[in-house]
Amino acid sequence: MAKRTPIPTTYTFLLAAAIGLVAGAALSFLFGRPTAPSRNPLDFSIAGFPTGLILTNIVIIAIVGAIVFFGYVSFVVRDTEFPRDHPWLFLTETLFVSFVPASIIYVITDFRDNGHFDLDKLNLEFLLMAAKFGIFHLLFQFSGFYSYFFQP
Repeated sequence: MAKRTPIPTTYTFLLAAAIGLVAGAALSFLFGRPTAPSRNPLDFSIAGFPTGLILTNIVIIAIVGAIVFFGYVSFVVRDTEFPRDHPWLFLTETLFVSFVPASIIYVITDFRDNGHFDLDKLNLEFLLMAAKFGIFHLLFQFSGFYSYFFQP
């Protein structure tokens, strides 16, 4: 019986990306446009405060807290081995991690627009989202997160 060889690590990312694209397209097709109108859950209130305001503040606090925490850990650990050894690969990876998820959110928002967003605001939010993803990627790299969790 022939011995099975594992998938090379260079193809692991491509396999994960292909599965993500197929699953994302299927979910987008299934849940992309609701057929029946529904109530906006952000119209409700909790203890007199609008739900949208509460959720916005929770998200902002979580993002700022994560940036502060990973910034501190990055300052302490300073894991620069991969960026130092493979600068072009790291740059490509950072740009990919920044712009691909932001592009997907941009497309979803544009398809669900219904005239609520102007293009300038959508483009600005795309750039802010890409910057956020890029900052988190850099913080994860320099804090040693990737080296610890994805060691061969």
